[in-house]
Amino acid sequence: MTSREIPYDGANAPELSPVSRDMLHEQIYEMLKRNLMMGRFMPGQKLPLRGLAKSLGTSLMPVRDALQRLESVGSVVSTPNRTMMVPIFTSKQLQDIRILRSILESAALERAVENHTDEELGRLKVHVIDICRSAEIDDLDLFLEANYHFHMLIAEMSRLSFIGQLLEPLWMHIGPSVRHSVPNKTLFHSSAQNHKDVYDAIVAGDAKAANEALQRDISEGYNF
Repeated sequence: MTSREIPYDGANAPELSPVSRDMLHEQIYEMLKRNLMMGRFMPGQKLPLRGLAKSLGTSLMPVRDALQRLESVGSVVSTPNRTMMVPIFTSKQLQDIRILRSILESAALERAVENHTDEELGRLKVHVIDICRSAEIDDLDLFLEANYHFHMLIAEMSRLSFIGQLLEPLWMHIGPSVRHSVPNKTLFHSSAQNHKDVYDAIVAGDAKAANEALQRDISEGYNF
């Protein structure tokens, strides 16, 4: 050992907090939750515990815990053979989600028009550009990710307490179904235009026009 080397004896070591088991559990839960909201899982898709654990490079326990948390809010369901699955919602359930989204996102948008910062507008514009580009190059994954971030950013811009916590379960429910509707090319381009109209109206400070474009965007997808 050279004169510059200091042995690790604990006395002169920096204080390091142990990594909590809950951190890994939370990371996996957040990853599965975001994949549901972004439509990366399909309605009726099986979510086998071992397959997910292998894909995530982790043990079964944190994946099981994450799936149980998602099951508690109805975002995944258990099949007769105890495999978790993305639920298939009825037409009425999807329409009920549409109504709830319309109410909550409309309230968020109204306040986002008043409370946004220039930095947030810049981020929102990037999502609009990605949404429009996704329609041009027919990139569904790009659309789903940008679409999710666009709507969640508006919720953030609203400064409404708890709005994200209220919207997330709805988005986990509807995200997988969005993947079914958007491949319709007419709807793909219409949705891109609706997002651009929402953004332009926010920039103009026109809450009414922004909400009209938002309602078109929400309704068109569900009607399809």
